[in-house]
Amino acid sequence: MPNKLSQFWQELKRRKVIRTITVYAAAAFVILELVSMSEDPFGLPEWTFVLAVILLSIGFLIAIILSWIYDIHPEGGVVKTESVDKVKHEDIPKSSNSWKIASYISFMVIVGLIVLNIIPRSKRAEGTEDLEKSIAVLPFENMSNSEEYSHLGDAITDEIILELQKIKEFDRVLSRTSTMQFKENRPTIPEIADKLGVNYLIEGSIQRHMEDVSIRVQVIRAKHEDHVWGDEYDGKWEDVFSIQDEIAFKVAEELKTVLSPEEIRKIEKSPTENLEAYNLYLKGRYSWNKRTADGFLRGIDFFHQAIKVDTVYPLAYAGIADCYNLLGWHDLLPAEEVYPKAKAAAEKALRIDATLSQAHASLAYVNMLYNWDWQAAEKEFIKALELNPNYAEAHQWYSEYLAYMEKHDESIKEATRAQELDPLSLSINHNLGLVFYEARQFDLAIEKYQETLQIDPSFIVSYNYLGLAFAGEKMYNDAITNVQKAIDLTKKQSPLYIGTLGFIFASMGKKNEAKEILELLLELSQHRYIAPVSLAIIYGALGQMDQAFEWMKKGYDVRDDFMMGLKVDPRMDNLRSDPRYQDLIDRMHFPD
Repeated sequence: MPNKLSQFWQELKRRKVIRTITVYAAAAFVILELVSMSEDPFGLPEWTFVLAVILLSIGFLIAIILSWIYDIHPEGGVVKTESVDKVKHEDIPKSSNSWKIASYISFMVIVGLIVLNIIPRSKRAEGTEDLEKSIAVLPFENMSNSEEYSHLGDAITDEIILELQKIKEFDRVLSRTSTMQFKENRPTIPEIADKLGVNYLIEGSIQRHMEDVSIRVQVIRAKHEDHVWGDEYDGKWEDVFSIQDEIAFKVAEELKTVLSPEEIRKIEKSPTENLEAYNLYLKGRYSWNKRTADGFLRGIDFFHQAIKVDTVYPLAYAGIADCYNLLGWHDLLPAEEVYPKAKAAAEKALRIDATLSQAHASLAYVNMLYNWDWQAAEKEFIKALELNPNYAEAHQWYSEYLAYMEKHDESIKEATRAQELDPLSLSINHNLGLVFYEARQFDLAIEKYQETLQIDPSFIVSYNYLGLAFAGEKMYNDAITNVQKAIDLTKKQSPLYIGTLGFIFASMGKKNEAKEILELLLELSQHRYIAPVSLAIIYGALGQMDQAFEWMKKGYDVRDDFMMGLKVDPRMDNLRSDPRYQDLIDRMHFPD
């Protein structure tokens, strides 16, 4: 038997089958590596690699058969190999040096590719474990042709962010505001990562046609643009929840993250069983994210439509609360009209799902802005951040609360965390300047407002507060220049910015100019809402205390947002020695 095996081996060598196998294996290995490396950059479907393996396997069998039957001679070309019985040992041609060289080269290629393949992957795995798990999800490209699905790109971006924020081991999952800056104009991957301060970027696309959906996603380690993982999911729209879950699980796996049973449960939990309600909800969030009066109102309408389809859809109720809160905060509708509706919607959401971070944050915001229920507000803020530590807006709003409570170090810490989670958000950067201002760190407030304006020179409200920060440093010329810039950029008369200018004039002793502004504001108040506290502040700076507290009382009665800053707003310094000031603090039940 051994003799027969030896003869068979010699026959394989004589017919050059062994060499064929060696060369073919090397070539196949190279081809498979090229296919594997090309899948992500060229967006090849996941079955490409499998198809290549099948074709090469078939080719391997054919190559072995042909090498057994045929041979190549230098003089005769391709000829049929003669049987061993017909060939004498001395007639067997000696091995060609070219074949030997090809065999050696093939062997070296295989070994080299294995080494080159293993080392980078081991380094990549090691790097993945060492790097901070900070992630930004870039806006997904919407490949859908129908206008009906125009919201899907932004919507799926938001949904994937929310899924990833459920994983506590991720150090930072950035909010959408910062990443949306790159929707139309996208620099290189390393440049984006540097601006956002993250190590990993996720990008992809979505395409929907009728009930079919295709989602392509890839994870990139940003510094060297390494493709950590990529895949394409094709299915029905009804599969969208399971696809989002799978993406979250795969990202966690590729970044060497171990999920707890609670995190797995949160990720797998479907927000609704009704796809029509879900689509309406996505449209509502798309409208809300526009941050305009029309966007908020359209968002409310879509959320209500979603609730009609699914009456126990907690995220839709939370969306209604968010819209009403921002309508009030931006003075787009009267406080007494919007905040009670926001509170009712948030409470309804929590009765359905008490683990909803968004609803806890919305309820906290109402308790702070309108109800002045400070203990309840803090409780809800803490709960919201416990459920989702990556919720940037909750950190921002909580920092405002802490500033009003005179806890300035904690306030700055929360505002800084919000900025880390949403570094290019104008409102969050502006808010960090605001808490510095309320802590009377005017130099840092000036620096932060200037940085905000570097992100967007047309962000008007930062010019206004930059002026106030300069006034805090008694740099009145710079203060007037910046507030005037805010007024000039406003297309219509803005009582807020005009009032700031009046306060600065009064602070620097220009009483006539301040009184002229007071007269203008009083005239405007006959036709539109003017925040009473803005008038009280000017009267206080002029030393007219009776008029100042008359308007402060009106601010208390209508729940003017500026009343929340009663203990910390530098503009109210002139009022604090008056007994009526302490009476207002007592009536607002500020904690000691």
